[in-house]
Amino acid sequence: MDKAKRKMKTITSLTNQAVDEYENLLNEHRKTKDECEKIQHERDEAVKQLKEFERVSHKVIEEVNAIQGHLDIETTCRKSAEALASKLNRQNKSLKRLSMKCMAKLGPEVLAEINIDDGEENDDCKTCTSVSCQQQKKELHMKLLSAQEEKKNFAIELQALKDRLEDVKEQLMKEKQENIVLTAEILKQKKVLNTYNRVSLLAVEEYDEIHSKLELESDLRNKAESFAHEMFVEQKVLKRQSQLLMQSVSPGDQLMKALEDIASVTQTLERERIEHEQKVKEYEEQLRSSDLKKEITFLKRQLDILEENKKQFEVRCQKSEEQARNLSHTVEELKKQLRQAVNPMPPPAPPPPPPPPPPPPPPPLSALSNPLSSLMSIIRKRTQPCSSLSKTEGDKAFLKESGGSQDHFRKQAIDEMMDRIKKGVHLRPANPERLNPPQAEQKHSDSAVNELKGILDNFKSVTKSRQFAVPLTESKETELQKVLRRRRVNDDQDELPNSLTTSTTVTENLKTESNLDLSNSAIPQSHDEKCAPEQRVDNRNA
Repeated sequence: MDKAKRKMKTITSLTNQAVDEYENLLNEHRKTKDECEKIQHERDEAVKQLKEFERVSHKVIEEVNAIQGHLDIETTCRKSAEALASKLNRQNKSLKRLSMKCMAKLGPEVLAEINIDDGEENDDCKTCTSVSCQQQKKELHMKLLSAQEEKKNFAIELQALKDRLEDVKEQLMKEKQENIVLTAEILKQKKVLNTYNRVSLLAVEEYDEIHSKLELESDLRNKAESFAHEMFVEQKVLKRQSQLLMQSVSPGDQLMKALEDIASVTQTLERERIEHEQKVKEYEEQLRSSDLKKEITFLKRQLDILEENKKQFEVRCQKSEEQARNLSHTVEELKKQLRQAVNPMPPPAPPPPPPPPPPPPPPPLSALSNPLSSLMSIIRKRTQPCSSLSKTEGDKAFLKESGGSQDHFRKQAIDEMMDRIKKGVHLRPANPERLNPPQAEQKHSDSAVNELKGILDNFKSVTKSRQFAVPLTESKETELQKVLRRRRVNDDQDELPNSLTTSTTVTENLKTESNLDLSNSAIPQSHDEKCAPEQRVDNRNA
């Protein structure tokens, strides 16, 4: 029981540690999930900004293309205007030459008065100094400058947008890599959780097996104690009956009364046992309906995690131990080499003595015996003198010597159990699965009753033959009967509280083992105790 409690404590501590680790992992998983969501949100925002930048850049490119078209149109217009002006100048010059040819016919006097260069210069000045032409030139020049400045600005903005686009692409690649890392971490955490779940299921199964074994051992122990107590009570009752049969004048009536008392006690015991089994069933139903099973399953799941961690630590510990052993071997070899180098070699030590031979196997156990049959044999031997005590003591010593260590330990266990029963230790109830006793036990009890009846008949014939040889006074018989009745009442009062807590159903294997142990340990004692009242009667007769 102490080992089971220690195991349960270690299991609970390990389950608590597993729960803490599981909660920490869940918190880390939640944090990583939140970070992943934040990064995804930032990625979406970056993609939106990138799309907006692309849209703005397309608009800027369209505007630049439109301005470039206007500029091309204006340059073509300007070139055409300049070509037209040069053509007109040529035409004017040709016309002037023709006019000069015509005026040559007029005479040199008229030609001296007319200055061709001045006219050309005046015409050029007139063409250059016209207001409309100057205004158009200024407007076109201003438009050209503004278009060039806008083109430069748009080119700068386009370059900035391209740089921003490259930065956003780099950031997007980084976020993609981080997302890949996060997905790998999530998969790893899922694998860890799956392993924890698998290990927890294995721990639950192992815990169920351990719990079932513990319950089975406790039930078997309770059954063994209850059966030992029943056998002890039966031995006391049979001793009392034998004493009454040997010391009373009318043993038949007393035996009938004792049998009636036994029947009433068995009826009360059966009633108490049935009530106790009903209570146990009610408590079991209450426990089944409670929420403890959920907690147990949760703890069992956590046990698997701890078992896996434990295996890992054990593997590490084994590796470290192997390394330590290797290091210790190397250190010892180095020390030996140093000793050999410093000190000369000592002579070789003598070989160790051979190991002692193994002990002989214990002798086979004797056949199983029934306490009622042993009682019959004791009552039949009562006719013989009490000199058989020395034989029984010699047999007992021989059995002790030949029993070996197993019989010794078994007798110690039985003695401890009997001491507990004598001191009034309240035994636990047995497993209430078998309400009705098996048929084999009923047949056994019927055979026991028949054997008791046969013993009574044989004993009546023996007492009739002995009545003439044992003349006792009526006063002594009545006093002896009173003392025996008082002892029987006291024994019954002491035995009832302990017997009410026990159960009458016991498995066949336990019954055979306990019968064997009790028969080996109780027969000599009962024989000694039953010979003692006979010696007292002989002393009184003397």
